[in-house]
Amino acid sequence: MSTKERKHPAPPRYDEAFKAGAVRMVTEQGRPSREVAAELGICIDTLRSWLKAAGAPSPGQADRQNRDARRLRELEAEIRALRKKLEEKDGVIDILKKSVGILSKP
Repeated sequence: MSTKERKHPAPPRYDEAFKAGAVRMVTEQGRPSREVAAELGICIDTLRSWLKAAGAPSPGQADRQNRDARRLRELEAEIRALRKKLEEKDGVIDILKKSVGILSKP
């Protein structure tokens, strides 16, 4: 079969900088691999092979780790906010206890 008779065109060639950038978007920025592939206009399998070649965790594992890390940050922020509210409420309770003591004295 000659080149002109091919049913599918040859896949495009990407330079190393493009590949490295795509891998960084998933590994360092924590973006889902499907989202990155769609944004860059590449096949998800192509991105997965680049991630594998770069020694990055598998995309599913990387996405899971990114979601877990994001959820952990959200929970830590919520804990800080709740502790601050609790501290404020404890202050209000202390003031109310003192005012009750003052008002109950004959």
